[in-house]
Amino acid sequence: MKLSNKLTGVITVAIVTLGCSSLSAMASGTDQPAAEAANAASGAAGVPLTGDDIHTSPDVSASVDRSLLQAQTETGQNPPTVTSVSAAPPSEGHPPRKGPLSGIGDALEARGINLRLLLTNLAAANPSTGISTGKSTDYFTLFMGADVDLEKLVGIPNTRFHITEAWEPPSHNTVSFTTQTGSAFTPLVQQTTTNDLIKFTLSHDLFEKRLHVEYGRMNLTDDFFVSSMCAGCVVSTPAITLNVPGITKSLWGARVAYLLSSHTRLGLGVVEDNSTLFMNSTGWNWSTRSRTGVIGIANVMYTTDFSDTRYPLNAEAGVYHNTSPYTDDLHNVDGSSQVLNPSGTALKHGNGTWGFYGQARKVIWTAPGSEGPVPPNVALYGGAFITPGPGQSFPIEAYGGAEYGGFLRNNPAALVGSVIRYIQLSRGRALYEQQLSTVSGWSRDGVNRNTFSFDVHAQYGLAPGVLVNGFAQYLLHPNRMHPLAATGSTRSGWMIGLSLLIDLGRVTGLTSP
Repeated sequence: MKLSNKLTGVITVAIVTLGCSSLSAMASGTDQPAAEAANAASGAAGVPLTGDDIHTSPDVSASVDRSLLQAQTETGQNPPTVTSVSAAPPSEGHPPRKGPLSGIGDALEARGINLRLLLTNLAAANPSTGISTGKSTDYFTLFMGADVDLEKLVGIPNTRFHITEAWEPPSHNTVSFTTQTGSAFTPLVQQTTTNDLIKFTLSHDLFEKRLHVEYGRMNLTDDFFVSSMCAGCVVSTPAITLNVPGITKSLWGARVAYLLSSHTRLGLGVVEDNSTLFMNSTGWNWSTRSRTGVIGIANVMYTTDFSDTRYPLNAEAGVYHNTSPYTDDLHNVDGSSQVLNPSGTALKHGNGTWGFYGQARKVIWTAPGSEGPVPPNVALYGGAFITPGPGQSFPIEAYGGAEYGGFLRNNPAALVGSVIRYIQLSRGRALYEQQLSTVSGWSRDGVNRNTFSFDVHAQYGLAPGVLVNGFAQYLLHPNRMHPLAATGSTRSGWMIGLSLLIDLGRVTGLTSP
């Protein structure tokens, strides 16, 4: 079945450990400047996590207007832990490094080499939801990367080399937790490798840096379906419907971005559909023999921050297509059920998957006369993801919510918020899951097509470069995402978690603030 085949590797452990308040799915990257990129989608321009040492993240080129940099690679790679913070306008250059390795960082930067080092850890539990309740897990990931300016290093103009690797040592219950919780809201993957190649690309910035081109081993989660509308606004559609690999997985691909204006950017990205490879590889196997198609996404991004307006608006709209045939949500080619007639041939839809989406965040209130990089503010956000087509299991996903931030002057990362998510099952998918439960000897009760997640979350900067995020979410009518759902019913109930992010590059001085 499409869902069971797509599960492993949908949204990677490393993304979730980046501190998202929802366990649904993560789709963001790890390249620096993390805070600058993450904050951009919420009206931000880059800010330390706490403290009075408020500065902006470095520009790639101090001589280029910061708006032009939005077309560059560094504007993706956004850990969603700092997504809702809106910062002060940027200043020229960047502050000096602080830390025991700052001398090494300065020497490398002078030669065009910028290192990145990010540690993330997520502890989560499902006290009352899922197939097997009362379980817990802990995911640890260390992201290591470098961006190399080849013009500065060896004289190749307008060219950069990017590499990012994730180290994911075995932790606690990282194999079974995905099936113990299993639903479309919690597509955590079984951890099958201890390291993953995230990015191995070349990029070029052309036409006064308005046009950015990147190609190599990559994924599309950096710059499409952006997770930065709130601390938790990460959706499942890219994984469970489109088969986009998570951030710790890389495939052959390319993307272009073009800056239409200081606030508007067009993007187009393509990667191969090769789930057989990315589900069983560390990313260093570059074979294309198991490729089944091509995944393409086009989007337009609009971003503003508090330096532009008192009430920033950030939005993304796009279309997506996967050329690979997909399996029908219920039927075999002869019209019988895949559950009741498992020996039949599953119906395939050869035109591939396509759909469209839109999401936005709007600050609706700021405290008058407030000072500091992030004024007290309230923002509303929401989005919808529509996948038409016969036999699609999850045709609609949507979310909406609100956040309150900026209430601690010396802690611009602090915020509280909530998100309501909705995923609709198709009639065929709901019947498929009900039949699976019946033949497995569990329940004949019908499966609800309307599934919800009610989330509350809080975020706090412990120190510059150190962030903690906690969440609690109630899952209502969660579906049976995994094949092992046949071993039990998926219960409505609570899921909780606490995540920690430490920017080791900044703390040690290897990375610029």
